[in-house]
Amino acid sequence: MRIRAVAVVIDGDEVLVIHRMKGGEEYYVLPGGGIEGGESPEQACLRELREETGLDGTVVRQLLPKPEGLEAEAVYFEVSVHSRQLHLGGPEALRNGPLNSYTPTWVDLRQLTGLVPSTARQAVQIVRAGR
Repeated sequence: MRIRAVAVVIDGDEVLVIHRMKGGEEYYVLPGGGIEGGESPEQACLRELREETGLDGTVVRQLLPKPEGLEAEAVYFEVSVHSRQLHLGGPEALRNGPLNSYTPTWVDLRQLTGLVPSTARQAVQIVRAGR
């Protein structure tokens, strides 16, 4: 299983997410994706952030213990960005369509429901607690 590197970007009371519509399901995920050969988790996190949102960022810190073994799914990083102007790029832009949509957006933390997986919710709570 390929480990994902995930960006947790919070600005004020909003968190940066990818609004997904796929197979009739609506949900939110944090920007992120698989770590490619030769990449560090931090490099993968920033590359995925750029591809999925058009934003450049800086890793502030790792949020959850680095996953080990085959059970691992993702490593989460708090990331700061210098812009809020979003633009979908990378492979997601090519796959984007009415039956499989990717929409980067800022969502009010108090109104966010449907964020998957549960470790993403935990990572967001860690960042909120540190502010």
